Amino acid sequence: MTADTVIACGKGHVFWGTWVPGASVTTIRLGPRRLGMCKAGRHLSLLRRVDESELTAEQRTTLFDAP
Repeated sequence: MTADTVIACGKGHVFWGTWVPGASVTTIRLGPRRLGMCKAGRHLSLLRRVDESELTAEQRTTLFDAP
């Protein structure tokens, strides 16, 4: 089961992405976090899933939607 979810990088960028529990193709799983490319900042970072209710109003307006 895949689901589009909000993902945040270590620098605070937030973006939509597909997070498959228990599997990773383009990232390295490190417990609840993953090492991968930040789509918003185009850099290597630790990524984590974020609940939409945790986002600030500013983060909601700048939520990056990368292909």
